[in-house]
Amino acid sequence: MRVALLLCAVGVAVTIGVSPAAAQVPTTGLWGVGGSIGAAGPSDPSLRRGLDGAGNIETYLTPRVSIRGQVGYTSWDIVGRHFNGTISPLYGTGNVVYNFAAGVVHPYVTGGVGVYHYHGSVTGAQDRSDTKAGANIGGGVEIFFNRSAAFTSELSYHKVGAFNSPVTTFNDGSFWRFGAGAKFYLR
Repeated sequence: MRVALLLCAVGVAVTIGVSPAAAQVPTTGLWGVGGSIGAAGPSDPSLRRGLDGAGNIETYLTPRVSIRGQVGYTSWDIVGRHFNGTISPLYGTGNVVYNFAAGVVHPYVTGGVGVYHYHGSVTGAQDRSDTKAGANIGGGVEIFFNRSAAFTSELSYHKVGAFNSPVTTFNDGSFWRFGAGAKFYLR
C-alpha cells in the first residue's frame, strides 16, 4: 500500500509540467498500454491483503468510450485457520471504460466481466487450483504528462463467488484492488 501511495504522490508532483488540455483528447482507434502496482484486499476474513500487479491494453471506440483488457496477479496469506499457506489469484478481465475528459485530468468509470484463477498452496497438502467467473466495477483517474503518457490510479471491486483450495472451500473470492501506474498511448 505504501508503494501505491508513493506512486500517487510522484504522479501528482510530475503533473506540474503537463501539456496543454487540447492535446489530451482521446481519438477513435487510439490504443493504450499500461501497468500498475498496488494492493488487493480479499473479502474473506481468513485471507490477508497482498501486493497486486496488473497490465492492460485498451482501444477507444469513441473519444469517451473504450474497451480494456487487463491481466493481474496477487497473492494472499491464509490467516486464522488451522493450516498455513497462500492463495494466488491470476485474473483476466474485459471492461468498458467511460472517461470524463477534463483537460489533463481524465476521471473514468469502468465495469466488466472476468475469469479468476485461484491457485492454493497449503503446507502438507497437494496444491490445487480453481477457476471462477466474476464481474468487476471501479473508477479512477488519468493525469497526462504529455500527449502520449499518463499517470493512472484506480480503485475496483471484483465480485467472485466461492472457490476451492487444497483443504477447504473459501466462501468468498471477492476483493478490492487499488493500483497506481502509468499508461502510454500509441498514435
